[in-house]
Formats: sequence, structure tokens, C-alpha cells
Amino acid sequence: MIRRRASAVVLLRDGFTGAALAGGGTLCRLDGRPLRPLWKPEGYLVLQDLAPGEHRLTLRRAGFREAALALTAADGALWEATVDLHPDETYPFPRETACLRLTVTQTKRGSLAGETLWLGMAGRAQLRLAQDRGEKPGLQVRLFCQGSPGWLPIPGHYLVADEKAPEVVSLRALQGETGLLEAPMAGSHGRGTEWIPVQPYQLEGDSLTVRFPRAGTASLFCRGRWRQAPLAEGEQSVQWNIDGG
Repeated sequence: MIRRRASAVVLLRDGFTGAALAGGGTLCRLDGRPLRPLWKPEGYLVLQDLAPGEHRLTLRRAGFREAALALTAADGALWEATVDLHPDETYPFPRETACLRLTVTQTKRGSLAGETLWLGMAGRAQLRLAQDRGEKPGLQVRLFCQGSPGWLPIPGHYLVADEKAPEVVSLRALQGETGLLEAPMAGSHGRGTEWIPVQPYQLEGDSLTVRFPRAGTASLFCRGRWRQAPLAEGEQSVQWNIDGG
């Protein structure tokens, strides 16, 4: 019997609703070549027997923008990632959608092309820090969830909404009141600091269009700067100079 080895596991989700995406209809390419991964329940795709080293995985699905990510395969190690596919203009958005047309500029540096911009909005469940400022950073952190943890995108990225030292962290799991992080927090934050779910967007120019399921306050984070933007239903434009606020 030939035994195959799982080299990488990717969780694929709808970046608009947060729901897991089934395997059917997703086209995968690895290093430019078509790939048929092993699909598991709840949106997981498994890549098997990859040659050790760096690879590039691209994912295409109707209604979504193409996603590409770099992965590293290594003998004896399982590489894991979560991909939230961003909807394109053909996605069936509901009427109550809030559409943000964002223009990002700066005055002190050159082009923002290639920069990662993090965008998100608090949902039905709120996640807050449940430990005091100054506690030793580590891969475990105490958190309090107001609402059902099942409403949160876990695993996922979160903006630590600290006005003095905002940062983005990767939350791998939430077990009771214990959060498991991909890497320790860089800063020290006070008890009650909100964690807002965010997704990464690659800037190709200075403009970006993002839709949210509902009206609310969007959080924007880039190059260590955090800004909030109240959004109503329908379309609205926001200009953000990250050097000036």
C-alpha cells in the first residue's frame, strides 16, 4: 500500500460571509500547474507529497478574486493557512451591503503598491483582552468573548484596537477564555482592548473597493496606522492619508 503524506492544509472561506467553502468549483494551481488537492469537510483542502521548499498556490473560484499564497513544504512538518476569498463584482451581494471605495495616499514615502492593508468590522460577537497590561507575552492570551464564539472567524487575523499601539495578530484557536496565537503580541495592551476581525488586501494602486455585510464602523490598518470609518448602507468614498490620519 502506498502511503501519502499531507504537506499542507488550507482552510478556504467566503471572505464576505465567513462561511467555509466546499471544494467543488475551486480551481487550484501549484507553481503554475493544475492541481487536484484532497478536499475535506468544512472547507479544508489538503496538499500531499509536496517537494520540500517554497511553492506558490493560486485559487480561482467564480464570484471571487483570485488568491495567491506562498507556502513552504518541509519533511516532517505540516504547513497550515487560512484563505478568505475576496468577492468580485459578480458576487451576489445583498441589498443592505455597505460599499467602501477607499483611496489611500501618503506624503512622506513613495508608492503604496504592494503594501498590505488590513480591513475589518466588528460582528455579532465581540472579543476583548482579559488580561492586564504588562503580562508576559506568549503564544497564549486570555480573552473574553461577548456573544457566541462560533460567530467569530477562527482561525483568523485580528486588529488589537489599541489607540497607542495597534497591531494585527493571528489567532489560531479559542479554547474557553484562552486564545492560541501564531506569534506573541508585539506590544502590551490594557484589559478590555477590543480585537476586531480583519482581512488582508494587497494594494495594487492607491484605490480599493471593499463591501461589508452591514453598516457599521470599518477599521483600516496599514504601516502601523489605524483609522476608523463609519459606513452606511450603499456606496461611500473615503480618502486616507496614512501619514496625516
